[in-house]
Amino acid sequence: MQRVKRRVLLICSHHLFGESLETILRRVDDMELLGPMELSQENIHARLFELRPDAVIVVDEGENRMNVSSLTSAILQQFPSLPVISAGLEQNIFRVFSAHTLPARSSDFVEAILNLPPSNPWEAAQPGFQPKPKS
Repeated sequence: MQRVKRRVLLICSHHLFGESLETILRRVDDMELLGPMELSQENIHARLFELRPDAVIVVDEGENRMNVSSLTSAILQQFPSLPVISAGLEQNIFRVFSAHTLPARSSDFVEAILNLPPSNPWEAAQPGFQPKPKS
């Protein structure tokens, strides 16, 4: 039985890391690589609807970090069931983001907060993060 190919959209600047990921992903038989698309491309949302990927990989290449965060958030708001994978050079990790939509009753909201898994997010915080000064 033939497996269905996963359609994966790669969004990145055309720097070395993004090109390396593209080379690796194109070699996977069970994957159809869509893109790469430029991180700054204005019509990403329209292209997502047109291409209908199974997942999106957004490459974080330093200077684009805030653009990556905004793009990830915007994709998840418009396409809540679409997994977004963030990959970068600074750490040997990748992050998989997905949205969970819950009812908007106040009791459900409070319950969702109280039932969050126990963790210490401050231990996993990115060292050196500095908020941008307000202008």
